[in-house]
Amino acid sequence: MTNPTISQSQKRFDESLGSLFGHPQDSKVSFLFLKSSTDVGVERNGGRNGARLGPQSLLSSFKKLNLNKNWTHQQIVEHEVANEKLEREDFGSAQIQESEKILKSLKSHPSARVCHLGGGHDHVYPLLEALAEMYKKIIVINIDAHADTRCDLEAHSGNPFRLFDSLNKTEFKLYQIGLHAFANSSSTLAPLTHGSMKIIWRDDLNEVILQNLFKEIQHEVSEQTAVVFSLDADALAGQEVPGVSAVNPQGLSLNELKMIWKKYSELKLHHSPVMGIYELNPVYDSVSMLSMRVLSSFLYQTL
Repeated sequence: MTNPTISQSQKRFDESLGSLFGHPQDSKVSFLFLKSSTDVGVERNGGRNGARLGPQSLLSSFKKLNLNKNWTHQQIVEHEVANEKLEREDFGSAQIQESEKILKSLKSHPSARVCHLGGGHDHVYPLLEALAEMYKKIIVINIDAHADTRCDLEAHSGNPFRLFDSLNKTEFKLYQIGLHAFANSSSTLAPLTHGSMKIIWRDDLNEVILQNLFKEIQHEVSEQTAVVFSLDADALAGQEVPGVSAVNPQGLSLNELKMIWKKYSELKLHHSPVMGIYELNPVYDSVSMLSMRVLSSFLYQTL
């Protein structure tokens, strides 16, 4: 009996990252993608919708990339953790449920590298809540044009860090990189209630400042510390990443983003890397899906 002929499309799939996705045993998972495919929080913040499509759009681009020797024996799993229907009925309850799902996934795959994909930046709040159940101290390195520390009472994509700081008593330090003065009000930049916030403005960013910043962060790290790399895609230059919730006319380049990630990857952590990518909006991307291609290539190099 002859073996069936492998089609060209099947051969391409077998040689792509898509072939690594599936449902392997928990102990064998190398990379965990948590998807929060909703943008209700963006709507609540007065933003344009479409970010709910970001996670699947980015992963679709990522899965088409080719395998190399570093990926051959890896296994990847993806979990949806958000619930749009519940968010529209009861946003607070939806965030609690999402946090519980994230915590379950993190505990099921304790050695996996984690990448959380939004949706709006409001989804970083459930991620931090889940990590607070596992660690006594949370450090967030947030790459963003906006601080996302608005003082509004209603939870949305513009205030997840202030919400976490006000509702959770875990030690919290927030390092903001890439902010614009014109994109942040004085009330947004007000001190946190419990934790601390340090800002590296976009106009001041250089390698020396980054080096000193990450030295400071390293001194803050202990065995009970989780360090999260949070990327709001709005931080990136509009000509490189146009498909976002709010296009940035003076944003970071891909090379600058890689430089910041390199500093993060060199930290001596007591856990696998935890990254979040938020506010990608394929509705406003270029015809060539430039934004998804840029960030999928970034993911390929970092993971």
